[in-house]
Amino acid sequence: MPAQDNYLVEAQTEHVVHWMKRKNGIFQTEIAETIKMLNAQYHPRGRNKVMECLQFGGNHEFWHDFPDEEEIAIYFRHCYDFAVRYIGYLKTDKNIICALTVTEPNRRNLFVYYLPVTDRWNVKVMSNRRSEEGNKLQKRTESGAPVYTAKHSTTEPLLCHSEFWKQRGEEMAYSTLQEHFYQRIAKRYGAKRGESKSLLKYTTPEQAARFKRCKDDEYDIVKYPVGIWV
Repeated sequence: MPAQDNYLVEAQTEHVVHWMKRKNGIFQTEIAETIKMLNAQYHPRGRNKVMECLQFGGNHEFWHDFPDEEEIAIYFRHCYDFAVRYIGYLKTDKNIICALTVTEPNRRNLFVYYLPVTDRWNVKVMSNRRSEEGNKLQKRTESGAPVYTAKHSTTEPLLCHSEFWKQRGEEMAYSTLQEHFYQRIAKRYGAKRGESKSLLKYTTPEQAARFKRCKDDEYDIVKYPVGIWV
């Protein structure tokens, strides 16, 4: 987390910063205190991210349409309220570490740092079968699909990036977030969305209609090898 701490220190020194939710200590300390406050379960393994950041901004031309700084501040307040409703734990700011706007000469951004804590998630259902190494194997249906069971807890929620976003649409989660933000906030301020270049499977029906996307169009084809890293 030192990189994020250093960025915020530099931002306050070099640019104009306004806090919507201020943090008191370094991120590592704030994260530990938030996990304790929420009594959240956390299993540090794989790609499980402890903290994430939502960023709201716009190009130079976008800000020209605002009459004054007060209106820009109101816009960012709408963005923050949207973030609380969408990624806030039980639609509160309890899992949000901090939120601030940073105004630089050529850009403005709202950064919302938060823990992906969810009160609903899925866990594997294990069978009585074991692997050659002796590990229990996940139960599967007759068609071979893995079996899961739903969990729900507000007293011991789960801090888990993957389960957090599964509850918000799985593969469609980010597209759904972007579409909801566009429809509820950005469109009201005259924002224009650029052409979507995501695969159609990751694009919401509303986005597909707005961008005139269709099956087998040029953005519905994988152009690069999948699973090859160099």
